[in-house]
Amino acid sequence: MTIKFYSHEFKLFIVGILAFLIIHYSDIIHINLPRIHSISLISNQILGILFNLLIYSLIISLVTYKLFSSNEPGKYYIIWFWSIFISYYFFDISLNFPFKLGIFTGSVLALFFSIPPSLLMSAIRYKKGKAESSLPTHQLWLATIMFASLIILSIYTGIKITFFLYGAFVGLLLSFLALGSNKTLVNLSLIPMFVIAIKYTGNTLYHVTPLTLLLIFSGAFLVFWTSMKPAIIVNQMTGEVNPIGVVSSRYFSLFLPIIIAVLWFIIRLIAISLNHAQYISPLTLNTFPLVFTPTVICSTLADYLRGRELNKIVKQYTGQEVPGIIGGVGLADGLWLDLVGVMIYYLTVIKFAFLDGTLYYLLFVSPIIIILTRFS
Repeated sequence: MTIKFYSHEFKLFIVGILAFLIIHYSDIIHINLPRIHSISLISNQILGILFNLLIYSLIISLVTYKLFSSNEPGKYYIIWFWSIFISYYFFDISLNFPFKLGIFTGSVLALFFSIPPSLLMSAIRYKKGKAESSLPTHQLWLATIMFASLIILSIYTGIKITFFLYGAFVGLLLSFLALGSNKTLVNLSLIPMFVIAIKYTGNTLYHVTPLTLLLIFSGAFLVFWTSMKPAIIVNQMTGEVNPIGVVSSRYFSLFLPIIIAVLWFIIRLIAISLNHAQYISPLTLNTFPLVFTPTVICSTLADYLRGRELNKIVKQYTGQEVPGIIGGVGLADGLWLDLVGVMIYYLTVIKFAFLDGTLYYLLFVSPIIIILTRFS
């Protein structure tokens, strides 16, 4: 058996834990600046937040300086973002932020106040080398925005996703390990991903017709199969081949639930027109959760099969096989994001019903996520 441990990502996780702990106990670890009377009270509060965040960043940077041989500002920003975000929404720690922006207060706080400590952390490490060969920052940032959007949407709608969040946290811890053979490794974060999908699908499997079940699984697999592609980079000068992996469109996860819902709706209309409506269950809020399990199973299966294709392509160029990994570290892999995309859409339609919810998802939720991810 082959075991892969993502040591670099685990080190980043440790830094994230330190950042979270120091913010969590910021009431104790806090330096009060003397009041500057020439500026407003709000400005004094903001200066106080900035000053303490810089102190926190300095402490963590010095403590963890030897952990890394690289400098990755984008990942430092993501670390501070989650530390502030989680502290605000789950532990009611506002860092004395003076503005009240409703449900978005914590997001704004995390987005803007993560900049100074991450810049300082990067400045301290500016002589370090280039980024490690690990998950790209833009992929981590996309996952950050999608998970954060899901949490905010859950708070906004009042729909609890406790099981999902606990499962995601377990998945994060397991994601630092992958097990398997010399040819194929499986990231252990897939275990809670499957558990989450089965949990949310629930008894829906028994409330739809067998043909509906078959069509949704077949349709989901077709969608994943056509969207996922094996990718390599060939150096035209040297002929060197670098396998990238199995990839899909950057925002595929956002539009996946819409595609599956539309396919289901069209198949239902066709069945009605042919007087066979009894064979295809209607798409409702009670039957839609069926989508969770096919999403996870079919995405994993397509990823595995496309991975084998990638291996064959690389072998044609180099004569050697490369081990494939199903799933990825840090929950930023596309398989997890597909599940998150379905979850975001599901909460939206539960809140606003299918028609209005779909419009709201397309006109507001998705564009906001896309705009925010453009900053990576």
